[in-house]
Amino acid sequence: MSIRRIQKDIDASGAAKAIVVLDRDHVAASPDATRPEVNVDGQGRLRRTAPVVKDDAIEALEQHFVGAQMVHFPFLGVVHGVVDQQGLDKLADHEATHQMIHAPELSTIKPVASGTPDAPPAGPTWGLARLKAPEIWQKGYTGKNIVVAHLDSGVDSQHPALHNAIEQYAVFDTNGQPVTPTGPYRDGDDHGTHTAGTIAGRWVDGGPVIGMAPDVELIDATIVGHGDTVTRVLAGLNWALEKGARVLSLSVGFPGYRESFEKILKIVREQHLLPVVAIGNDGPDRTRSPGNFPTVLSVGAIDDSDKVWKLSSSCTPGDKAVGPMVCAPGVKVLSAKPGGGYRNSDGTSMATPHVSGLAALLFCAKPDATIDEVERAIVDSCRNPAGEDTVRIGAGIPDGIIALENLL
Repeated sequence: MSIRRIQKDIDASGAAKAIVVLDRDHVAASPDATRPEVNVDGQGRLRRTAPVVKDDAIEALEQHFVGAQMVHFPFLGVVHGVVDQQGLDKLADHEATHQMIHAPELSTIKPVASGTPDAPPAGPTWGLARLKAPEIWQKGYTGKNIVVAHLDSGVDSQHPALHNAIEQYAVFDTNGQPVTPTGPYRDGDDHGTHTAGTIAGRWVDGGPVIGMAPDVELIDATIVGHGDTVTRVLAGLNWALEKGARVLSLSVGFPGYRESFEKILKIVREQHLLPVVAIGNDGPDRTRSPGNFPTVLSVGAIDDSDKVWKLSSSCTPGDKAVGPMVCAPGVKVLSAKPGGGYRNSDGTSMATPHVSGLAALLFCAKPDATIDEVERAIVDSCRNPAGEDTVRIGAGIPDGIIALENLL
C-alpha cells in the first residue's frame, strides 16, 4: 500500500516524499545496539539513548534521495526525503530498508471558537473538575518530574499561565532541522496555546485554574504551519523521544485512515511514549489519522452534560479505522489565548490535552508504570452516564480518581 501511494505521486509529478523505516540490524554499529535504551530514574524521568548506527549505512541510503537531501531521525529509526522513480526502485530493494512509507500532510484539527468571557470564573474549569484533577492534586500528584511532549502550532510562552510551564521548546524548519526563534516564542495560529494551557497551565492570582497537571514539565515543538508538515512531525516525534517524554499530546491529523503512517506511531509506542491523539472534528462515520489508529489513545469530545459533541468524530463499525477510545471535556473549554487572557473553544483538540494531563498525573503517582498500565487505568475508569452509543463515546468518560486507584 505505501509503495503504491509513493508510486502514484511519482507518476503524477515525477517525485514523492517518502519515509524509510530502517532495518536496525543492518544499520546498527553493533549487534547489541539495535534498539534504543529506555530507563526511568528514581524521580520518574525517562532517559532514552538512541542506538548507534553506521555512518556508511546511512550515507549509502542518502544517495538515492533527490539531491542527496535526506534527514535521519535516529530515535525513530527512519530517514525521510524526496525520491524519484530511480530512487524508489533502489530504496525498495535496499538491504537497509525495512519498510517504505508514504508521507501524508498533517494539519491541526481546527477547534470551534465559542467565545471569550469578559470575566473568566475563578477556580478549576469544568473539564478539570469532571476528570477530578483537583482531587488527584490533593493526594500530592501534580505532574512533577513528568515530561509531556506537546506537538502543535507553538505556544505563547509569555502568557502568565504558561510563563513557567515550558521546560523546553523547539521549532523545526521544512528540512526537519531546529531553528532558533526570533523574539519570544509564539503560537502560530492560537491552537497550541489553548491546548498547552489545558495540559500545564499554572494558576495565576485572580485567574481561572486551567491546567490538568500544573507541575508537569511541558516540552513544546512547533510542527504545523509554514509547509512540509510531515518532516516537521517526524522531527518533533524524534525530539520528544530524545527529551524523555512520557506522554505525547497530539491534536493534529489528516482526514481518513492512512495505514501507512501507523508504523511511525508503533515505533513511538515501542519506545514507551504514550500517544494521546484527537480523533477529529468531522462528525460521525469520519475520523482522522493518526487518531484512528489502534496504537494510540484516541480522544473524542463531550459537553458539560456528558453528551458527545455533535462534531466529535467516530469510526464506522467494521471499518479499519477505530476510535474514539474515550471521550473527555471538549466543549466550551476555557484555556489560554495568545497575548494574555482566556477563551472558550470546542473540539477534540480541547478534549485531548485533558487526557494527556490525566496520564501525566498517573505517571507522577507511579513513575515506573508502563504506558500500557496507564492507558488501561484510564480506559477502565470510564463510565457512560449519558447512555451514549459506544461507537461515539468509546469506553466513556474517564474518572481520574478511579484511574488512580486502578493504577495503584
